[in-house]
Amino acid sequence: MFYTIIENRLCSIILVGDEQGLSHLHLDTGEGKRQFEIIEDWIENSSFFDKEIRQIDEYFSGERTSFELDLNPQGTQFQRKVWEALQSIPYGETRSYQEIAIQIGNPKSCRAVGMANSKNPIPLIVPCHRVIGKNGSMTGFAHGIAIKERLLLTEKMMELYNQFLFHYGNQDWWPADSPFEMMVGAILTQNTAWTNVEKAINNFEAELTPGLIRDINNEKLAEIIRPSGYHNQKAIKLKVLADWMADYDDDIDKIKSKSGETLRAELLGIHGIGRETADCILTYALDQPYFVIDAYTRRLFERIGIEVPVDYDDFRKMIEISIPKDLNLYNEFHALIVRHCKDYCQKTPKCEACFLQHCRGRRIFNIKL
Repeated sequence: MFYTIIENRLCSIILVGDEQGLSHLHLDTGEGKRQFEIIEDWIENSSFFDKEIRQIDEYFSGERTSFELDLNPQGTQFQRKVWEALQSIPYGETRSYQEIAIQIGNPKSCRAVGMANSKNPIPLIVPCHRVIGKNGSMTGFAHGIAIKERLLLTEKMMELYNQFLFHYGNQDWWPADSPFEMMVGAILTQNTAWTNVEKAINNFEAELTPGLIRDINNEKLAEIIRPSGYHNQKAIKLKVLADWMADYDDDIDKIKSKSGETLRAELLGIHGIGRETADCILTYALDQPYFVIDAYTRRLFERIGIEVPVDYDDFRKMIEISIPKDLNLYNEFHALIVRHCKDYCQKTPKCEACFLQHCRGRRIFNIKL
């Protein structure tokens, strides 16, 4: 018997198998009831699991929604029947124990289905994490509820992203001719519509630079950005932003050479830049992957059944641990959320016209992280 241990952003994973197929997959979370011991005469051989490792990596990167592997789980006939049914649950969806019992032709076997589910030796690939209580509750999971919630959230979010991308296409957001123009736009868009920001930026007549912002007096600057609203306060904010740029000689490359956490701390120290604005600047102007949390994101996630944290950074980290840390993904996903909330998921939602398969104003499952 061969084994190997791989790492990903959620936990260590132990794989065990032989020529007959994969027999065990252990999510080494340090939580839950399941204990796992590597037997002394097993042989460590990572190359034996090249195919499994590649497909698992593809799953966690959002590129794979089902597995094509040889499996060899050991169990009773009933357990194997349940495990086979689990593999038919589509990526990003959930089923109740009752639904699985009906699927295998034994509608009164909910409790036995639950027991078989808990004995599944190959979780993730045989997706027992997609089975929830009839009322939408998470119920138990041998490797701990936290990992179950995160796996479901990962699938839900990547499925949502793929639906948005298929429907809307790439958004190429944030629209700006330079990183500094993007930063200015992030401040000007506070408490106003983007159409007003465009009017304000157009008033600079393609002369928008940090030096111009520093040299122009406050009254004239405020008049230029008047269409964005709160123009006097925003003029002061832009002045402070331009002064911060001067510390780097207005050189974007110098700024990008700093770590994301350093830059975030500096931006949050600038008058008028809060966490949402800072993360917009980091992600769209400075190539630092921080997922932007705005009112659209909160509204959408709550409506599709994800119970989100109240605190901004808790919400941001919840998303960042659940999807690949990829700058382009962060950019596109946030832009697509904004687009969808403007088109359908408005304050008064247009649910009947919405193309999302698993929302329609209903809570599909409750996730707490």
